[in-house]
Amino acid sequence: MSSSKIKKIHFVLNPKAGNGSPLKIFHQIEEELKSNNVQYTVFKSQGRRDIFHHVMSGDMPVCDVLCSMGGDGTIHETADALMQSGKANDFPMAVIPSGTGNAFAQTLGELQPKKAIRKILQGEAIKIDAMEIKQGAEVSYAVNIIGWGMASKVNQISDQLRALGGIRYNIASLIGIATMKKKRLALRMNQEVIDEDALLFLALNTVYTGKGMKMAPDADFSDGLIDIIMFKSANKLQVINIFLKLFSGKHIFDPRVTYKQVESFSLLSEGDELNIDGENQGSTPIDVRVIKKCITLIK
Repeated sequence: MSSSKIKKIHFVLNPKAGNGSPLKIFHQIEEELKSNNVQYTVFKSQGRRDIFHHVMSGDMPVCDVLCSMGGDGTIHETADALMQSGKANDFPMAVIPSGTGNAFAQTLGELQPKKAIRKILQGEAIKIDAMEIKQGAEVSYAVNIIGWGMASKVNQISDQLRALGGIRYNIASLIGIATMKKKRLALRMNQEVIDEDALLFLALNTVYTGKGMKMAPDADFSDGLIDIIMFKSANKLQVINIFLKLFSGKHIFDPRVTYKQVESFSLLSEGDELNIDGENQGSTPIDVRVIKKCITLIK
């Protein structure tokens, strides 16, 4: 007799994430689904944005939960499509950790796939925030991070090191530090305008980013706030010292680090590349605001 409160799950799965982990992990959790008499359907992406277009389309089957399997980019496609399509009100979302970084899942507090699916089947739900991003006439949504400067550059480097697995984020960070250059940061937040050289800007909805980096220790999915991290002026040795503190969250006490919580902000410069939820996409200028408790997450 099944004790599961969830009776039907639709999985959206990126087979290429995490060096092929999602398919292997799906087969591991399949026994939990069968033993609990849970019906399930699976959509496997074949390329970038496939999951986004699938969720946006009319092909989505009726289900109790839409479950994302892949990396943080897969979660982004799922959540962004739910918000853009208006389906966030109809389809609760869940996550099985199966990527390389799994920052979103780590913030949720469960990195073991079998334990994650057992929790999902119990049906406990929370409402989480999203960041609405306006880039000209385009509107999209992020649930993890928006990165500028080194945060974008490091992500580009890590993309080229995917074969190395999770350690690629740390290696990419060190390469980024070795080659770092300041850029002009034009930023408006809390009625304050900042226009000066800076190394890194991150807006976060999650505690973690990369592989285990506790970037925003006070972040909360559901607090209605965006956590802002900035590194302004620092030399390479100082940035290395900050980097070593990222895994404990103690970097926020470094005098070179700014840590704030806001409801909205704008990046005003022209043509600077962005890292949105772990994907290199879009460019400044952007206007961002928090949309409070707009996605139902089964955890």
